[in-house]
Order: sequence, then structure tokens, then C-alpha cells
Amino acid sequence: MALLPNFSATQTKGAPSEINFEDTSTGSDVAVTQRRIYMQTPDGEFLVEDGNSNEYEAWPDFPGTTEITKDVLEKDFALTITVQWLNVANGVLYDKTLRYGFTLYNESFDYTLTQRLSGNPLLINDNNFFNNKSDLRTEIDSGNQAISLAGDMFGAQQCYNRATELRLTSQYSFNANS
Repeated sequence: MALLPNFSATQTKGAPSEINFEDTSTGSDVAVTQRRIYMQTPDGEFLVEDGNSNEYEAWPDFPGTTEITKDVLEKDFALTITVQWLNVANGVLYDKTLRYGFTLYNESFDYTLTQRLSGNPLLINDNNFFNNKSDLRTEIDSGNQAISLAGDMFGAQQCYNRATELRLTSQYSFNANS
């Protein structure tokens, strides 16, 4: 049976800068020896780990290594990810492209706000706490919807950027002293 290329990409709680890739391909092709991962932002930038001068991350040892983690995120991103399956001469034999929203930075922050509110329910009335928390949640969810409903990576990134701005300016949006 020929190779049916596929992959998944996820984040792990506590490590928002990392993307975990799993090769979920089925079938086989003895000519495939390696893979490449291209992670492109909506503005055309390719994310790679520090010290890498390529536009891609290498994923060697096919089919032996089915999982790999890349530390490339500095904030939430909408990414178009392409994985290529290559032969020994770096010729592309297969490729697959998927769109993802990586939101663990802002999701984690949103949960800390939930914890803060649980510990001090009166925060709901303080300094627009609830309105700002609702805005944060709306931006995260709207970015996710932009990807899942329309494949709109630019729109998703705009939403994620607004959520990130709320997170980064939290001292003004959320009363941290309560």
C-alpha cells in the first residue's frame, strides 16, 4: 500500500512555546527517508528554532521517529503547516498542508483569570474585569473560528494579536491587586 501522508500538531500545557508533531501517516514507501516541517505565519514568515537558518525544520529518521517537538512559538499564532516526505536525495515525494491555531499562551492566561475570579468573586465588579475577560475569550474563540470555518489565517492572527495585547497589558485590564 502506498504512503498516505498525514500529521498532527499540538501544544502541551506548561510548554506554550513548543509544538508537538506526530506523523500519523498510513501505508508505506521505502523511498521516504526523512521529513521537513514548514511553519508559516499569515504574514509569510517561517518559524524555526533558534540557530536554524533554513525556512523549515528537519524531521529525520522516517519511519522510525514518529514524534518530534519544535520550540518555535513566542506568542499565539495562526500557522499554515506543511510537512514534506522526502527521499535520500531531498526530493519531495509527498506533502500535506494543514492550518492550526496555537493559543496556549492566551488560553493559559485566561485560566489564571478564572482562578483569580474563583478566589475573589467580587473581582467581577472591579475595573471592567469581566468585560476584559470576555473580550479575551471572544478574541481567542474568534481566531479559532476564523481558521475552522473559513481557513482565514490573517483574520485569526488579528484576533490572536488582540488577545495577546490584553494579556501583555493585563496590569491595566485586570486588577492584579485584588
